[in-house]
Amino acid sequence: MKTLRIVALFTFTTLAFAEAPPTEFVTQVLEPTGGKIPRPKDWFYAETHHGPVYDWMLTREDTDHGKKPYTTGVRIQTFTGVKDGTGKTAKQFILDLLAAKKKEATKVIKTCDEKDQGLFTRICLETEEGPHHILYSLFWGTNNLDVAVVSIAGTTKELWDTYSPAFDKMSAFELIDMKRFEK
Repeated sequence: MKTLRIVALFTFTTLAFAEAPPTEFVTQVLEPTGGKIPRPKDWFYAETHHGPVYDWMLTREDTDHGKKPYTTGVRIQTFTGVKDGTGKTAKQFILDLLAAKKKEATKVIKTCDEKDQGLFTRICLETEEGPHHILYSLFWGTNNLDVAVVSIAGTTKELWDTYSPAFDKMSAFELIDMKRFEK
């Protein structure tokens, strides 16, 4: 009986201090493209664009505008002019990145096949890399659109179950507000 009480107290204590998943989201605009993503209300947003690369981070921890590392978050990188920058098509750039990430992974949890999503084709790779659990969503432009997009959602293996519902919600991001560019 004494052992059962200790186990019950331990379980209660663990639950009392467990992290809660985000439940409130706000719409975050991705500038300068005008895209949108649901961001957990208390998370931080940073963007660091340079040349043909657009880089957005939505993180649980404050990264000081992308200057500090984080443990839990989503990073979206968009590469334009891929052919000029790498000598590869956007699709080949993504497939090479996928192959490299598979090699680096401690464990490959799942992959998903190519899926046409209109302007982009998507594939994915879910891995464990050391202490981290990461979901890569990788996109390349269709119809000769020379753009590649890498979305990385990740946290520690211990926190994955807590934050994966937020990552799922955030995966429905809109990269570009096409109405903004119609004129």
